[in-house]
Amino acid sequence: MLKNYLKHRQENQLSYRLLVYILLCSTLLAILSTAIQLFWDYKKDLDDIQQGIESIEVGYLDSLASSLWKLDKEQISIQLDGIMKLPDIGFASITEIVADREESVFFRGDNSNVLPIQRSFELFYRDTLVGRLKVGATLDNVYQRLLQKFFIILGSQAIKTFFVSICILLIVHYLIVKQLNALALYTRRLGLDNLDEKFRLEPNMLRKGDPDALDQLSATLEQMQSNIRKQLNEKKKAQQALVDLNQDLEQRVKYRTATLKHTNDRLSETIEELTQTKDKLVETEKMAALGKLVSGIAYEIEKPVTEGLKSSEQAQQQLDKLSNSDESLSQLQQQNQHVHLQLQKMSELISAFRLISVDTHNISKQHIDLCKLVSQIEHNYSDQFETRNINFKLTCSQPLEIISYRDSWSQIFSQLIENSLRHGFKKEAQPDGGAEIEITLQRHTDQLRISYRDNGVGIPEPILPRLFEPFVASRSESGGSGLGTHVIYRLITDLLQGKIRCSSTRGKGTEFDIRIPLNPTTQPSRQDSNLW
Repeated sequence: MLKNYLKHRQENQLSYRLLVYILLCSTLLAILSTAIQLFWDYKKDLDDIQQGIESIEVGYLDSLASSLWKLDKEQISIQLDGIMKLPDIGFASITEIVADREESVFFRGDNSNVLPIQRSFELFYRDTLVGRLKVGATLDNVYQRLLQKFFIILGSQAIKTFFVSICILLIVHYLIVKQLNALALYTRRLGLDNLDEKFRLEPNMLRKGDPDALDQLSATLEQMQSNIRKQLNEKKKAQQALVDLNQDLEQRVKYRTATLKHTNDRLSETIEELTQTKDKLVETEKMAALGKLVSGIAYEIEKPVTEGLKSSEQAQQQLDKLSNSDESLSQLQQQNQHVHLQLQKMSELISAFRLISVDTHNISKQHIDLCKLVSQIEHNYSDQFETRNINFKLTCSQPLEIISYRDSWSQIFSQLIENSLRHGFKKEAQPDGGAEIEITLQRHTDQLRISYRDNGVGIPEPILPRLFEPFVASRSESGGSGLGTHVIYRLITDLLQGKIRCSSTRGKGTEFDIRIPLNPTTQPSRQDSNLW
């Protein structure tokens, strides 16, 4: 029996689920309607009790006051008994007021418990307060009546709900669930090999009439079967076309592979040729750079050497004439001075060549105060600043102490000042006193920022992009080897591992922005320290 029940329940899960939901909803509705009905009855009973108490005020107060004034105890007892007969009255008492004092005279009912509804009425006889009537009502009878009604209403609602649910369940089962079970059984049995099998809804007297949603579902299922058959046929055709296409693609791939292999071989040969060409170009550029370097060095050395040789020849000629004239002796002295100057220039030029190499083998770091260092350098040039009417301004956060290469910092600042004096300002004194050199030193966390600015004539536009190259100013008529900015660049970028940037406007001056890390992550390379 239990086994058959479980099997039936397994096959009709939807029916049982609908039965449970219908019963739950119906029960909740029954309980809700019963609660509303009981609440309505409870309010009605309370209103009846209130009306009964209000009827006491109308029908008993005057007679009770008269009887109390006359001390007619028999009449008062009869009236109290009448009050106690009213519905749900549980307590009644009369107290007499004599000289503003209340004295209990008559009492009916049980006043041991506090009753939920109580009223007090004052008794006046000819405008004289003679006593007070207290009345209390109990709700025990009301609760008893409500409880009886609850069981009666709930029982009737439950019976009605059960039978209505059964009827609804039977209708839903035969009208919907049974057809859905048949449809589910058909779909489980349906496969690609029996798509031609038709589905028909089971005949039912409850489903007579116009087509409903189940009929539409059946028609949709038939349409789906037709579409699946059509798509299967198209898929078979597509698979065959795909097989043919794969065979064609296989032949094309073989052909393309052979073509690609040939192309790759040609590309490999081309790349090898390009590599050889690149190596030749690099070598050519190296040779061109070397030739340019040699040409620059030759030009710089050739001029003082030529001048020295020329002066030497002239000196020799004058020596030949020395015995004939004192004037020849004076000329000889001038020629010797000229040779000395040219040879001294050559010596300075060779010294400048040595500065191109940043050699860290023979230098070491030491504790320095940059503010004091720049002040000392400024003191060395103070005579020239005063003579040429140049204002020098130093802005520095005192003190600015670091551990670095003292001589390199001296060389950097000295070379910058030399460039301003030699190229930025005219050699004669500035008439208006507006010439200015300004140096600003600032520490920013782990970085040192240096700004060097002058308001001189500026750097010519053709030279500015090549400012840090060797010999960039070697052919200028203003003197100098053209190696100063290159040395500054090498010291800042290689030795101090910083950065330098130059901006200049012709006629408005030049500014160098220098950034030096205070804690460089790497040491200067000793292998490349002597390279350009």
